[in-house]
Amino acid sequence: MAKRSSTKKSPATSDPTLPEGSERILGLAVNTLGRRIVWSLAQRTAQHGVLPGAYPVIAWLMHLNEATQTELSKLISIEQPTMAVTLRRMERDGIIQRTPAPDHGRKSVVKLTARGRKLSAVISAAAHDVQSVAAKGLSAAELDEFYRLAGLMTENLNTKRRR
Repeated sequence: MAKRSSTKKSPATSDPTLPEGSERILGLAVNTLGRRIVWSLAQRTAQHGVLPGAYPVIAWLMHLNEATQTELSKLISIEQPTMAVTLRRMERDGIIQRTPAPDHGRKSVVKLTARGRKLSAVISAAAHDVQSVAAKGLSAAELDEFYRLAGLMTENLNTKRRR
């Protein structure tokens, strides 16, 4: 009979909703953190009628002012059909508007409406609140290191993806 390890997990790294040892699997740990962040954001923005799939679209459009569906798909790293559904829903809800691209008849340019820009402020405030909760107990240096490491890992995976 195999002997079971009796190493005790620290509360900071233990999550009873994950299989034992899975917090050491990078993808699962990051995915779990991401889902908890999105759930927390959704709790804070639901009353405004904005769904989590719209968050990155709104953020990028605030940054770029306008973009095509293809550009947004690449920036957010989701497939074109998923982006098409997200944009249709956002257009229906008055968050974005689409206009024909002047240089290409089949493309359209996506921009935020006044409602979309207002929702950006709501999402931004909610994101800051969620970050405060998530970063509780972390120093500014630790948070900076988290962002540095996440950026490095993202770039490593992007390099592999571009090949």
